[in-house]
Amino acid sequence: MDNLKTIKKILSEKFGIPEENIEKEAHLLSDLNLSNLEINDLIGIIAHEFKLSFGENDTISPQTVSDLLDIIEEYSEEL
Repeated sequence: MDNLKTIKKILSEKFGIPEENIEKEAHLLSDLNLSNLEINDLIGIIAHEFKLSFGENDTISPQTVSDLLDIIEEYSEEL
């Protein structure tokens, strides 16, 4: 499963967002109506799902679905 499909599945299953509403350019707050707390939860879920490793000084603040894809690429331990 590619990363975008996995993110869509997570957003659909965990946050009740229909997959057809999730586009790469979708803004997490305004388009998908996620709260800041939900975005933090989403980051944790994605970190676990993709085995991401963040440093203690890393600031992770995605604004869009595309930002989430960039974070997965940048912090993946499987590179």
